[in-house]
Parts: sequence; C-alpha cells; structure tokens
Amino acid sequence: MKTLKSKVVFLVGIVALLWGLELANVLSGGQIDHYGALYPRTEIGLAQILSAPFLHLNWTHLIGNTMALIPLGVLMLVQRAFLPVMLISIVLGGLGTWAFASGPSLGFSGVLFGFMGFLLARGIYTRKPLAIIISLITFSYFSGIAWAGLIPQTGISWAGHFWGFVGGLVAAKQLKK
Repeated sequence: MKTLKSKVVFLVGIVALLWGLELANVLSGGQIDHYGALYPRTEIGLAQILSAPFLHLNWTHLIGNTMALIPLGVLMLVQRAFLPVMLISIVLGGLGTWAFASGPSLGFSGVLFGFMGFLLARGIYTRKPLAIIISLITFSYFSGIAWAGLIPQTGISWAGHFWGFVGGLVAAKQLKK
C-alpha cells in the first residue's frame, strides 16, 4: 500500500467489513455471533479464533471499537504494519483467549490492544524518531483505555485484551527490522 489513497481505502474497507458483518448478524437474529464467537477450550473455539475478532455483540460495541480503530489504524498504516500485526494479534490473542477466557469472546478490541502493544513497543525496539513519537502519542492517548480494558469486568474479555496486547508486543519484536 504505497499511496495515501490506497491506505485510506484499506482502512475504510476494514471498517465497512466490520459494519457489514454486524448488519448481517442483526438481520440473522444473532446467528452469526452465536456461531462465530470464540468459545474457550473447545475444539470449535480454535476455528473461531479467526472469526471472533470481526464480530461484535451489538452496535455500541462496534461503535466503540470503530472509534479506536480509526486513529490506531492510521498509526499502524504509517508504521506499515497493519496486516502483519493484525494477523499476529488475532492468532496469539485468540490462542490466549481460547486458553484463559471464562466465557465466549468476540470483537476487534483484541486486535486494537495488539495495535497498542505494537505501537508502544515499536519505538523501543527500532529507536527511530518517528516510531518513538508514535509510541509517545499512543501512550498519551490510549494508556487509560488500555488499563481499563485489562481489568477483569463482567461482559468484557480482559483475556482478549491482554493476549491481543501480548500479540502486539511479540509483533513489535519480530517486525523490528
């Protein structure tokens, strides 16, 4: 993705995909969420690692994730790491959630926490001025959200957030070159 236009189109496409899936879920009476949510420590749950991040409990959940996805997505596109970090966060975050969550999980927030982990650690690993500036912006803007999302609360997958964050840290280490 070389041009600014293609990056904007890509990010809008991800947002449109999430919103389209939520609309389809509403029209299906919640069946997509039911069959796509990650159910911990089950065989089918392993396959759902790949579907759960793209599904949301309701419109409020999706709006919250979209509001974080837009600025984090822009920062990830600036770092040219959106897709690899998204995939690493989905897999590592999903495996951790599958192993440690107490109930079904869904939503893009694990990926968003992966983006936060990556952006925070990227400046440390690369020591490049732009990466350090982005790390500082990420910390100042998202640190409160990160701490709140890692505290166990009813109805919020702290495991998805935590393991997604770990996925982002691992991605920063692996993609430092």
